[in-house]
Amino acid sequence: MVWDDTTNYMSIERGHIVDLGGDLFLIRSNEHEGRFGIDEQPKFWVKRALSLDTGQTYILKLTCQEEFKIHVGQREIKCYRSAEKEAQVLALAHGGGRFMQGHAVRDSRGNLVRVVEFIPGMDLLSYLQSVPLRHEEYFHVLLPGILTHIANNLAAIQRLHDAGLCHGDIRNDHVLIERGTGSYKWIDFDLKQDSPDFDNWSAGNILHCMLAKGFVTFHDALQIKPELSGRLFDEDASVFFPNRVMNLRKVYGYIPDRLNDVLRRFSLGARVFYDKICICLPPRAPAKSGVRRS
Repeated sequence: MVWDDTTNYMSIERGHIVDLGGDLFLIRSNEHEGRFGIDEQPKFWVKRALSLDTGQTYILKLTCQEEFKIHVGQREIKCYRSAEKEAQVLALAHGGGRFMQGHAVRDSRGNLVRVVEFIPGMDLLSYLQSVPLRHEEYFHVLLPGILTHIANNLAAIQRLHDAGLCHGDIRNDHVLIERGTGSYKWIDFDLKQDSPDFDNWSAGNILHCMLAKGFVTFHDALQIKPELSGRLFDEDASVFFPNRVMNLRKVYGYIPDRLNDVLRRFSLGARVFYDKICICLPPRAPAKSGVRRS
């Protein structure tokens, strides 16, 4: 079956062909995503496809109307999907090594389809969880290089902000480490919020993920360091995820104060917040990175 109208994306299945202005794509599968302990949930509006012209693999992101609300501390923030915003990001990020690459095209009914180049590799969280090192060895051996990559990626986000755009969904699984090159690339820009500082807050989740080598919940912290019983408080928790410990120096005493202070700016106990993503990296010094207030 050939589709030139992608409105009913639920009906577009493996073996079907999508015709985008004469460019034909053979659908191979739906993409999947695992979050909040629910593994491999299909994203029916996101298809892996093969170009019948070039044989290259692409991700087709079809137009999906979705709205939901999340809470950041006491704030309730509305999130919604915007194909138009993602198309703008793709145009702005064309040729940028820190972003997924692609373009947008309208189908016969005017639906905006994003045609994205497939990136072979592993997301940041999966990579961290695959590292066999104990946390302290990881922290001293691998983390400096990872921080350098992420600092550069966060600096690239400011390019979007300067253009009045945002990422909208900064997460540990929205950074892909490209196989072969080792490049760290942002993916998935279709989420949008009415809150202009949402990206700034989300950056804290990436930093926690890197420093914790995954995540550290309050339960995890007591398993790692039982003497913390009675010494962990609400103010130590993440604004986004109150079950996660943002004050990680209490768990891992070798985390430097200055680096831990960056994390604590994203905690429930923070009194001063970041209003801009601004990265300072001294030349050839990979361990010095962060998000600081301008």
